[in-house]
Amino acid sequence: MPFPPADPPHPEESERLVVLPAGLATAIAIALAVAALYLGQAILVPFALAVLLAFVLDPLVTRLRRAWLPRAAAVAIVIAATVGVLGGLSLFVGSQVAELGRDLPSYQSTIQKKLRTLRQAVVLNGGSLGGASRVVDVVEREFDAARRALHPGQPAAADAPMRVRVDPAPASPLEALADVALPVLTPLATAGVALVFLVFILIDRSDLRERLLRFAGADLRRATAAVDEAARRVSRYLTVQLGVNLGFGAALGLGLWLIGVPGALLWGVLGAVLRYVPYVGGLVAAVCPALMAFAVDDGWSLLLWTLALVLALEIVINSLVEPWLYGASAGIARVALLLSAAFWAALWGPVGLLLATPITVCLVVMGRHLRPLRFLEHLLGATPVFDAPTRLYQRLLAGDVEEAIELAEQEVRSGSLQAFLRDTGVPALQQASLAHARSGAEHRHRVVSGMAALLHELRQSSPAPAPAEGAARVLCIGLRSELDSLAAEMLALTLAAAGADARHVPAAGLSVEQIGRLPLDGVDAVVLSAFNPAPEVNARFVCRRLRRREPGLRIVLAPWNAATTLRTPEAAADLGVDHVAATLDEAALQALPPRTAGEAAPEAPRTLPAGELQAALTPVLQRAVDVFDAPVASLALRDRRCLVSPGADAALGTAASRLAAEAAAAFQHTSVAAGALPDPQQTLGGLVASVAPLLDDAGGLRGALVVARAGPRGATPGELRLLQSLAQEAARAVASSSDGEPPAPAASAALTPPGQPATA
Repeated sequence: MPFPPADPPHPEESERLVVLPAGLATAIAIALAVAALYLGQAILVPFALAVLLAFVLDPLVTRLRRAWLPRAAAVAIVIAATVGVLGGLSLFVGSQVAELGRDLPSYQSTIQKKLRTLRQAVVLNGGSLGGASRVVDVVEREFDAARRALHPGQPAAADAPMRVRVDPAPASPLEALADVALPVLTPLATAGVALVFLVFILIDRSDLRERLLRFAGADLRRATAAVDEAARRVSRYLTVQLGVNLGFGAALGLGLWLIGVPGALLWGVLGAVLRYVPYVGGLVAAVCPALMAFAVDDGWSLLLWTLALVLALEIVINSLVEPWLYGASAGIARVALLLSAAFWAALWGPVGLLLATPITVCLVVMGRHLRPLRFLEHLLGATPVFDAPTRLYQRLLAGDVEEAIELAEQEVRSGSLQAFLRDTGVPALQQASLAHARSGAEHRHRVVSGMAALLHELRQSSPAPAPAEGAARVLCIGLRSELDSLAAEMLALTLAAAGADARHVPAAGLSVEQIGRLPLDGVDAVVLSAFNPAPEVNARFVCRRLRRREPGLRIVLAPWNAATTLRTPEAAADLGVDHVAATLDEAALQALPPRTAGEAAPEAPRTLPAGELQAALTPVLQRAVDVFDAPVASLALRDRRCLVSPGADAALGTAASRLAAEAAAAFQHTSVAAGALPDPQQTLGGLVASVAPLLDDAGGLRGALVVARAGPRGATPGELRLLQSLAQEAARAVASSSDGEPPAPAASAALTPPGQPATA
């Protein structure tokens, strides 16, 4: 009788049987990968060496290809030159080793004399060490006597059974030959396999690249960016490291030759090779020349000079040369680099030390671009895992007020007080407000008291200038909480730095009992700061009371965590405020009174008329919009003629043109800092703008280019270089057009040199 069919498993039960926790699955995958690397090292080590050499040699092949050589011929030339150099270097090292081997017996008497001197200095038989040795012997005999007394049946140490050692049979001639040949043939075999891999990698580079991109995943853009960055950084790192190591080897060899150490050239070559081992390679390279100096010289001066030479070279290279040349080429944390070197050395031996840094660079780059491997960048990368606001908030949470103040002072020194308050201070308070419900009383107290101490320290270290007579008077008030009051204090600091007479009032000043006592006489504006996501009720109440006292008072509301629907003119009118600000700079700007009739307003930007110049510049703006995925791009000439990218929103285009015109005017005055440019987050309605000067080939200033796009951050350094290249293309179009104008002198462009555009 057939069995009835079994019921199919429930979907949830089948998932519970199959799906593993993410952490366990990751650990299993890592363990399998490490096992595969260890078991497959016979093939993977030569392949990794070939890839490493391909990073260094591929630029040479590319240069030969530009000379109209076929790729196979270019690869053959480069491989032949590489084999020739390595072969000649091996012959040189072998000859030097043989020569030193012939000379070593002549140093025997010097070595014996020094060892005898050291033995006499230590006084093994009559001094303190001899006495200590005798005490140890007495104690050992007493312990042995006590053991025999407690266990009378055990034999004494002198009566212990005799140990017998069985020596193996002598090896046959073939076995002896194999023992001698294997240590030589194994590295040669590895080098031969690596050479074969290298030839095919250089010839089939494009095909291998495409296969690697397909293996990396379906997101071709991310995979291409990861492969390009890894190749660029590894190639640059290896090239720079090769130059540094050759310089170290040359300096070491020359220095040893000058002080008279035999085999100076050999030790220089050995030092250049061993310096590929991170941090300790140079010191290991000092062992052999130090031993040779010990064996050659009757005294100790040669040994001391050798150690001093190596130590001086290491200090100069590690402290000056490498930080200057490497920069961010590797992007690996120091501890991670040491751990990586230890891991790959344990896995693959000495070859792993040479491959540790390039492999780690590739892992960090993949972690930066591929989301499943993001943890690699966090574990190994040198870039901070927290942004500036998060670092500051974490220091405050931990109660490290001194370290938080140090972070703030560093940012102020590298930028400005206003930039720190806008980009770090207020965002840190936003994180604290969003985590308010989940935080304990102690953590809340740490954040509030720590930020208050930080702002007090900033007031002392960066005092605001005394307000001029007739300066705008502004009150900055927290709407409800202590965090609101801290943000209001930041607003007061920003306004005071701008020359206003700004004062800070705690949130308690808006209570029912205190709001009628606010000193509003002569005050031009009041700025209310609020982190409450729904501040409408409190804002309406406060605004009605303030309007009742001063009907013409200008009121600005800064709701840091409110929805964007609250930042419309209709919402501002409903709340009874004159303006709702989105950023710190926008709140400060709106609190200042408008320009008086007696002040001369700057000339408004003019639209560039249709003609040859507009036809030449429009493709540049269109390309900027497409490349940066920006809603608007604009450029302005020195005479305030502006052009906006086609299809841009009219309001955004006007704001971008105004920003470009002001930037072009600012670039003409070397006394104006790049940070003094108008803040784009308020100027362009929350968009982040990047500004680059239009510099022609002669360095003359032609104007400014602005690209604005959505997002909390500005452009990356690579994007800024791309923006500068677009600006230079526009400047060349202006210079070659009859509609253009003479450029400003090249000295006026010293504000922002080519390749370093300003980000507002």
